[in-house]
Amino acid sequence: MQKTGISIFGYHRTAVEVAGYLRSRDYRITIIDDDEDNLARARYAGFETARLDYRDDAELKKLGLGRDTELVFSLFPDDAENVFLVISVRALAPNVRIFTIAHGEQAIPKLIAAGANKVVETHEIAGHRVTDILERPVITEILDKTLFGQADLSMAEVPVTAGSALCGIMVKDIQLGSDYNLVLVGIVDREMNEYFIYSTEAMQRYLEEGDVLVIIGTDDEIARARQDLCDT
Repeated sequence: MQKTGISIFGYHRTAVEVAGYLRSRDYRITIIDDDEDNLARARYAGFETARLDYRDDAELKKLGLGRDTELVFSLFPDDAENVFLVISVRALAPNVRIFTIAHGEQAIPKLIAAGANKVVETHEIAGHRVTDILERPVITEILDKTLFGQADLSMAEVPVTAGSALCGIMVKDIQLGSDYNLVLVGIVDREMNEYFIYSTEAMQRYLEEGDVLVIIGTDDEIARARQDLCDT
């Protein structure tokens, strides 16, 4: 069975994490950049690389978009670069799935309009927590569905604010699944210097102001939960 072909553009911090995760899932990955230092780091990590100018459609066509490459990750640290690449890839390959990141909320509608299938706002969840979360099999299964279009899911944080409905509640008593169809990944504990506690290990603890819930679900349900649970 042929492996799914994935092209990851921009070998920066987010791309390093994504590439490492995808490699563990046994996909055929190519790191693409026009910076030789980035490509050297990717090769050192054991990835196949390609140096090309993503601004040139003729160069992009060499990737076999829609044939050899079925999924594109646009992970540049600059929103304008991601918008440009998404537009270019979408024009060349209408059926290719495009996953990208936004470094601010204002970039999200631009990236969607450009043709991205999935946009994740990088400030939605702190970057240093992503690696830990990806190590849990149940979460990687959910993320697989998210990245490859089987579900429209997002990952987000819900803060426990003073006077909110969450304050003083035991974790096991939170009805996120039944009330909002959300998955609780874990808790960021304020008193433990923002230490991440997985939900299975936190059921008997009480939530306090400053704690943060890390959840997965649809954007609409996340927004509804935030409105209900964070309202003071």
